[in-house]
Amino acid sequence: MIKKLKHRFIWINLSILLTIFFAIFSSTYYLMYQSGKVQAIKVMEQIAQNEGIIMRTPFKDFNAPLKRNPVPINQTLMRSSFTLLLDSSNHLIKTISNMPEETNLSNPEQLVEQVLSSDKDTGIISFNDLKLRYLIHVRPNGSKLIVFLDRSTELATLSQLIVVLVAIGGVSIVILTIISYYLANWAIKPIALAWEKQQQFVADASHELKTPLTVIQTTTDILLSNKDHTIRSEQKWMDYIQSETERMSKLVSDLLYLTKVDNNESLIKSSSFNLSESIMNVILPFESLIFESGKELQMNIEPNLMYTGEEARLQQVIVILLDNALKHAPIQTKIEINLHRIGAIYQLEISNEGEGIPREHLHKIFERFYRVDSSRVRETGGYGLGLAIAKSIIDQHQGKISVTSTVNGLTTFRVTLPTKPIHKRFKLY
Repeated sequence: MIKKLKHRFIWINLSILLTIFFAIFSSTYYLMYQSGKVQAIKVMEQIAQNEGIIMRTPFKDFNAPLKRNPVPINQTLMRSSFTLLLDSSNHLIKTISNMPEETNLSNPEQLVEQVLSSDKDTGIISFNDLKLRYLIHVRPNGSKLIVFLDRSTELATLSQLIVVLVAIGGVSIVILTIISYYLANWAIKPIALAWEKQQQFVADASHELKTPLTVIQTTTDILLSNKDHTIRSEQKWMDYIQSETERMSKLVSDLLYLTKVDNNESLIKSSSFNLSESIMNVILPFESLIFESGKELQMNIEPNLMYTGEEARLQQVIVILLDNALKHAPIQTKIEINLHRIGAIYQLEISNEGEGIPREHLHKIFERFYRVDSSRVRETGGYGLGLAIAKSIIDQHQGKISVTSTVNGLTTFRVTLPTKPIHKRFKLY
């Protein structure tokens, strides 16, 4: 699909650009043609006023109002002209030629007949291998002057223009095709990444849902095979169903939350609260768990730090990070929690000793369903969504979350939050 989308993008881009180029080139050609036509008519009018004689300076009608001529007279064109003088009965009286001597002007009567039969005062005509433009000028006594202008210069200019436009168009198409290819790759890259993540997300979610559903289905089959047994006698199987249902319910809830975040539907319920006390309330239930697991808890919480945001969501982040530290900290190691104000931010750090996170996994640790060691999933009971949810919550509060780790050393998750209330990116209740 992505490949087809890229090709379609290239074709659409090229089609638009080619349409624009065609319009520009056609307009250029048309304007040049009209400019040549206007210039030729001006020259023929000048020749007609001069009775077919070329003058050094253009004829000037002193009775006409003064105005600036937007098209200058081309004296060179005058030297490629000839004039036929007709009487009132349209009989040829005289031929005045400014053409080169070798030009074939035989049988001019036929030329007169062709021009007069067209019933047009100006136009183009072919005669004796000549491409001509003509103008009929009627004199006051009824006689006529038909001025002819050789179009060879005009046609040569237009032909040269076509060659130049085709050459420019060809080179432009090649360059634009290359540019469109790279632009398509650049434009499609976020879409391809989003599509890849979506496909991976669906695959991972299906895989995670498959396990509890399989357990529930298998356990249900066992219960149905013993219809005469009481619930008490089958309590073990009922506990399995309840446990897997709770796991699946939590997974679905997490997926719905992340979907709302992706669609900007998750709104922060903002209020002012004591961040220090809120974090302490989360830590207290973990103290007994950490002690019972043979680990040590060290706290350094700066008191009375006030913050404006959603307290429940931020507490969820603390739970995720503490739970993560508790799962990965070996026995007889310590878990350390620090909260301080540093300038315009609050900085929270949760550290634990342990196996650590290899460098190649650090940039992926906040991705959905990502696990450094997938073999420990059932042991830890996680789905790989906790850190992704934590990052989403912190992002909504315009904060940042990061991790530093050394293998067989210290792993530290660092959260920074702005001290000022949020009110720009997300709607507040």
